[in-house]
Amino acid sequence: MSEPIPEIEGLPSWKLRLLERIQNASADHVRVLLQGHPTYEAHYGSGEVPMQTWRTHLLALAADRHEIEIHASAVGVPAAAIAQAREMGTRGLRWGDSVHSPPTTRHGEDPVRAHLIEGIAADVWQLEHMAAINVAHRLRSVDGRFPPDPTAQAQFDRNMAALWTRAKDTGHVIGLTGDERAEIWGRDDAGWTHLAAATVHRYSDAALHERWRTYTWRGIEHEARRSIDNLAADRAQDPGMALPPAPHQLVERATQALTGTATRGEVSAEVRIDIAVDAALAVDPAVGWDSEPVSEPETRPPEPGAWVGFER
Repeated sequence: MSEPIPEIEGLPSWKLRLLERIQNASADHVRVLLQGHPTYEAHYGSGEVPMQTWRTHLLALAADRHEIEIHASAVGVPAAAIAQAREMGTRGLRWGDSVHSPPTTRHGEDPVRAHLIEGIAADVWQLEHMAAINVAHRLRSVDGRFPPDPTAQAQFDRNMAALWTRAKDTGHVIGLTGDERAEIWGRDDAGWTHLAAATVHRYSDAALHERWRTYTWRGIEHEARRSIDNLAADRAQDPGMALPPAPHQLVERATQALTGTATRGEVSAEVRIDIAVDAALAVDPAVGWDSEPVSEPETRPPEPGAWVGFER
């Protein structure tokens, strides 16, 4: 697992950053596991709060890492690279500790521009993920599993609109190239099938509703619009500028991916995708406690209001 993986050589910086985050999250988990456990004090009596706090911390770290792995798999990061990053982290190695870890900023690349591209990619991923979650949540609501909440749905839609505006305006400011646009938001039909296989097809009702509810948090809109206001450059629209897919277009693509009639070849392709996703998202037994099924790790989206995978 310590050998270099050829597939990562051509990955853009923002995808390498996902691998870096997976490896570092894995390293943080093993550090807390081996070094962060509490020491019993006489005044604790039979109290278990320190031990429960430690175990909760471990669960949160494992869930965060798993969420990044879902993101990486859904945007096409090779399964072997995800597995290697996870494995290196379990050895306590952070990204950069090995000579096989490439720098996340390519030679000659402007680090500020790379940072902004990472933000655009994070926004587009969140929009795609939200579209798939929204469609799946609606499809599973037809039998009354989830009570209707028009107010929350309206906020969900506003959050998507704000994220789309931030991705659009940031892309205009830095002048995304055609190749960059294709890499970030050029998801084809097979890509949508893969996204569904890596995400909503694997979410239980509870996990799906938790994610949907998280993405109705008003703080997402607040943070996105604050970031837009902080863009210094003129954001006047160039009529010829290519834009990321609008939220309604993403919802249409997600709906097609989740409800369209598949041909036999498409079914076979989806089975192959499931196998690849299984390899990338290997279940870590450390994610679950003894009372929890390790086959369904408790994974959660970022905290409400957080920028997914990116910080300004």
